[in-house]
Amino acid sequence: MEVKGHVLALYPGVVALILLKLNTIDEINAFSLAANRYLALRRYKALRDHIRWLHVNAYMRRRDLLFVPVEKRTYLLHLAAVTQNGMALEHVPREQRDRALCLAAVTQDDYSLVHVPQEHKDRALCLAAVTPEGWALKYTPSKHVTRALCLASVTRDGSTLMNVPERHKDYALCLFAVTRYGWALEHVPRENTDRAMCLAAVTRHSSALMYVPERHHGYIVAELRRMRLMRREKRRGKRRRLV
Repeated sequence: MEVKGHVLALYPGVVALILLKLNTIDEINAFSLAANRYLALRRYKALRDHIRWLHVNAYMRRRDLLFVPVEKRTYLLHLAAVTQNGMALEHVPREQRDRALCLAAVTQDDYSLVHVPQEHKDRALCLAAVTPEGWALKYTPSKHVTRALCLASVTRDGSTLMNVPERHKDYALCLFAVTRYGWALEHVPRENTDRAMCLAAVTRHSSALMYVPERHHGYIVAELRRMRLMRREKRRGKRRRLV
């Protein structure tokens, strides 16, 4: 069976974009078997006699693109690079950073949002960046920072409450954050730091006691002691049953 034109080969677990002029299925299969021997190599020079494009492996570093000759750095190569390491977007020419490329980058690494051109930072792309880890909220334009986006951020990582604007720090969102990351209590507005909020924070991380307001300090310490005694009694009960 004849295969005309160029061939794009994708290897499982490793993205390899290979541009070759192969004519038959047998030639393609033969090349695929041979190319698998070079999966661990990163530099273009090591593969220049075997493939015409950079072989991008699963452990690609963002600076690996710098080793690719300028004439070989095509759009598809950059897409393969940011798919494996989103921060490689930093080394992609600005004229090639379209929305699809930026979306692929932020989906792989939310921190790559800092290298996305402002014209592509729409609400949907920012949400895609914030959803995996939450820290991309720091690099989101203020016009796209909605309560839903902030909630998605603290859901993934309560510590990102520090990046939430004051206008969105309502009681429910703050409680959501401290139940996941007790030390986020430091960034909770004073009017929201009631007993329930403080107790939720120290229950998650007891050292968050340092951020408990003085007016609730005595109550929270007493509650911590009570919970400690309850856990101790529970352990003793288990030992008695075992005996």
